[in-house]
Amino acid sequence: MDEQVWVAASAVTRPRIEAVVFDAGGTLVRLDFEWLSEMLAELDVHASADDVRRAEVHGRRRYDSLAGRAPRTPATGSHPPLGSVGPTHAYFSGMLEAVGCRHPVLEEALERLRLRQVPPSFLWARPMEGARHALDALAALGVRAACVSNSDGRAELHLATFGVREGLEFVVDSQLVGVEKPDPRVFGIALEQLGLPASRTVYVGDIRCVDEAGAQAAGMHFVLVDPFGDYAGPDTLAVSGLAELPAYLGSRFELVPARGPSAAAGGSPVPARVGSISAQS
Repeated sequence: MDEQVWVAASAVTRPRIEAVVFDAGGTLVRLDFEWLSEMLAELDVHASADDVRRAEVHGRRRYDSLAGRAPRTPATGSHPPLGSVGPTHAYFSGMLEAVGCRHPVLEEALERLRLRQVPPSFLWARPMEGARHALDALAALGVRAACVSNSDGRAELHLATFGVREGLEFVVDSQLVGVEKPDPRVFGIALEQLGLPASRTVYVGDIRCVDEAGAQAAGMHFVLVDPFGDYAGPDTLAVSGLAELPAYLGSRFELVPARGPSAAAGGSPVPARVGSISAQS
């Protein structure tokens, strides 16, 4: 009897979630590990796409270690997708060094990465495995979804190009709104658009110092994409991939369907401005 009462009570006290907000690069779309492997082979550094994928977590840790040391600048001008909180150079060099790339070849590889990000090219150029499934599953549940991205003004185009824009009510692009993660104000823009308190939302991302710190500062719940299970903090909620995200959220939270007939189809259940959000919107 006591166990039954405890189970019932725990179900009642699960936080209620009405919307899931996603990061873009590293979450809905991923680095082109296949291209990276081929590029490194041209420089006589031999690492498979899986090797580079594994090494990417080292880049995250390097980036986290330098977060806050670089000056925070407003998102004006052309920014790499990770923004300016920690040097993007550290992220990429940490990843490349983990697969055996060393000076002076490292400098050439970093330059090729830089050029790969120049429009119209994309470096985060593959849909994340499981992303489309997660968006469709949330839509089927009637749970609202959106995106907040540190980007270069192309976040919405980026997501549409790789098939993961559909199912998102809107995209907040740091370049367009003039503020970037982990500043809680950029999350506040999304919360205002959703018309929800932070406590009724969860943010899903891949960089702890940017996504986790920013979302929690804004008062949102947070789930980390941690593919190898060795990056999350001891108290960080995490999934190994997006395919498992809907079920995981259902086990941790009470998912609340949006009101309105369009919710089940993944449409916008409340009046909303569709598309990217700019500083003028």
